[in-house]
Amino acid sequence: MPPTRASRLIPHAGARRAWGKPIAGARVTAAIRLLAAALLVLTVGGCRHRHRAHPAPAASAAAAAPKFEPFRFQISADGDHYQIDGLIALANPPGRLPALLVLNGGGGDAHKCIRDTEHFTALGMRVACISMPGFGKSSGPNRFVGPPAVDAARQALKLLAARADVDPARLAVWGVADGAVAAGLLMDSDSRPRVVILQSGAYDMLKFWPEAPLGAKLSILRRVWPSKRALKERSVVEHLPRRLDCAILILHGEQDRRMPVAQAEQLAQALSERGAHVETYYFPKGTHDLGTRVDIPIGGFLRENLIAPPAPVAAPAPTPSE
Repeated sequence: MPPTRASRLIPHAGARRAWGKPIAGARVTAAIRLLAAALLVLTVGGCRHRHRAHPAPAASAAAAAPKFEPFRFQISADGDHYQIDGLIALANPPGRLPALLVLNGGGGDAHKCIRDTEHFTALGMRVACISMPGFGKSSGPNRFVGPPAVDAARQALKLLAARADVDPARLAVWGVADGAVAAGLLMDSDSRPRVVILQSGAYDMLKFWPEAPLGAKLSILRRVWPSKRALKERSVVEHLPRRLDCAILILHGEQDRRMPVAQAEQLAQALSERGAHVETYYFPKGTHDLGTRVDIPIGGFLRENLIAPPAPVAAPAPTPSE
């Protein structure tokens, strides 16, 4: 992880001597720009994590850009039918590859989502994005991650698993904001995901509602009446199974004013108590929108828990014959 204090930028003696020589105006400008860029990198806060750091998801320079295909389907809820819009990015490697389903939050559109996440195909996987009901080009009610949103995520996962170019034993779900709530509720009821990534979500709505900032409360009120029943229905911690076998990565900004980091910490504790493999990354200067800074931990987590083939089971030692 890079140092976080500018005072640690101490050039060696040779560098100081080189900087002391007369340099032409253009070279001075270039040198100043390089120094400013270095200082900017060193002053940006890194993430606080509770497990080892992961390598960046480096893409091959020779890898061709992925191609995109529509990923649309229909769901039924309470007698109504809704069209769900989505896209899937396909990498070049043939055969059955792992697949990542992304549930974007904050009214996220599948088309923007796929542009933001297509680079993960360089890891050797398929990447699919859907717009949840009521967002983007998906029809249906926007009920603050109600049952239709979870049904859409479940159907998307089912369709991915059925594809001839996807390995159904290596599926992952990544949810952001409201999408993290949907991904968490899917994890509670569906054992197919091998990896679940939860980013900037709220996971105990009964506890979150009284403490939520005014803006978050107004956003929820516009979509659903926050009765105890409705809040419990949308609480990941209320529906956690007794045991969980999947690998879970939780990402959260410590300066998130919309979804407090305490929500992520509470969920991490509950998951650990249920036997899940949990890793957490908390960004000290991160707000609700973490942007591309999540790429490194997500890429490493996917490499280790989804992309890599399972370790061979050691054969039992032969029993000495008497």
